[in-house]
Amino acid sequence: MSVYPIADYYTVFPSPADIVDFGDGKSIFNIPASAYASNSKGQYCLVSLVDGSLDVDNQELPIIIALENVLNNGGLGVLGNFSIAAQQGSSRYHHTFNKNDVKYLIPARPSQLRVKCLTEDQAAFVLVTGYLTFKFEYLSKEAVNAMNEETDYNTF
Repeated sequence: MSVYPIADYYTVFPSPADIVDFGDGKSIFNIPASAYASNSKGQYCLVSLVDGSLDVDNQELPIIIALENVLNNGGLGVLGNFSIAAQQGSSRYHHTFNKNDVKYLIPARPSQLRVKCLTEDQAAFVLVTGYLTFKFEYLSKEAVNAMNEETDYNTF
């Protein structure tokens, strides 16, 4: 699948103001229109988590970052996970991002991302420190047309 050679990147620094549901680990990150280089790119893009780091108190399990409302599966899409890289004292843990190639199809240039944080055992986790960098890759018109042709199941 071909994508444009230039992508948009946006980094968020989670804070308590982003949290919409403490009990379920949900946050909303608002993305200003100025974060995107152009509004003339395609209607859809592939979003991925490309970098991040978390320093967390009292969280000794790996942390999962998932995106809500992805088009690929109609629900929650795991973008990646953070494993423990170091421990400071008895209760402070540094989690580092484990790079991967997971990408989800979403409408292009979203004004916000709805993210859910979980621990490895699927317990909700509230994210209030560190940073997350998202990448938005736009599909070319040719790629969209080719995908439409490949998935056209008309009978003969």
